[in-house]
Formats: sequence, structure tokens, C-alpha cells
Amino acid sequence: MDTVNFPEAADGKRSPVKRFFAFAVPILLVLLAGGVVLVYFLGELKLKQAAERATLEKQRYERVFDERSVAIQRSDIRLFAVPLAWSVRRELMRENYGQIDDYFNELVRKKQFGALMLLDSTGTVKVATDRKILGSAFSALYPGLDAGTGQIVSYPLSEGSSLFLVPVMGLNARIGTIAFVYSYQQISSP
Repeated sequence: MDTVNFPEAADGKRSPVKRFFAFAVPILLVLLAGGVVLVYFLGELKLKQAAERATLEKQRYERVFDERSVAIQRSDIRLFAVPLAWSVRRELMRENYGQIDDYFNELVRKKQFGALMLLDSTGTVKVATDRKILGSAFSALYPGLDAGTGQIVSYPLSEGSSLFLVPVMGLNARIGTIAFVYSYQQISSP
């Protein structure tokens, strides 16, 4: 058999081009891999920050939406309170407390309305959906709240509910006050 003799490379003498590629290619590969990893982690960090900002914006918009929906409902209740006061006034002038009681009981069947009561001009409960408080002083039930107001007033009670005071006016003086608790309806966000 024939043997092939290959010329042997000189010991330690490589060409400068081969030496450059021997060092440059691995360094470039390491730098490229490091750059890819760095870009990946920076992208992940930016994604997390964007997600946190989006969550905060969503919470802010939901809070604004809830505040506006409560304000709209509060405005609607104020509009509703005017005809209620006129209906109660008519029955109060006739001293028809049974009819006023029927009005109040019908309203309490709606889930947003809580306790309803009619106060006389001295602040004593004359008609109420909760029979236990008949004859009680309003100031004892809700200390610090003024029932002698001449306009519709609302006081926040707990989260999502308010106490409304609606004056019932006679010809030249307040003849009573309607007090009721209203729980605002939660409107689902779009």
C-alpha cells in the first residue's frame, strides 16, 4: 500500500489571519450570545414595567368610572326625590300616613333602597319602614346630621351608600323631611 505523506505544519507558526480568526470568532460568538441575552432580559423588564403601568391605568380608570357612575346615580336620586316629596306632601297635608307608609314599603322592595322614614318638623320619626324606630328622634339615630335642611342633602354612610334628606315643604315652612338610605348600583365596566 502506498502511504501519503502530508507536509507537517511548522511548530507555533500560524499565519496572522488564522490567529485573528482563532481569537476573534469565539469572542464574537460570546459577545453575540451576551447581546442576545441582554436584549432578552431588557425586553422582559420593559414588558413587566408596561404591564404594571397598564394595571395602574386600568385601576385609575375603574375608580374614575365608579365615581362618575355614583355621581350620576346621586343626580338621578335627587331628581326622583322631588316628585316623591310632592307625593308625600299631598298625603301629609291630608294626614294620610297609611298612604305614605305604602309609598315607603313599595320603595323598600327595590333592592337599592334601605330604610325610609318620614320625620316631622321637630325631627321625630312619624312613618318608617323599620317599625322599631317609630317615635325616635332622628338625632339619636344619626348623630351629627341635620334633618332641618331646606334642600335635598346626601350624606355618605358606608362604601356605596348614602343617606338622603329630602325636605317636604308646606306653603311657607318645612312640614317634614323624608330620610332614606340608598345603596348605589355597581355598574360593570365596559
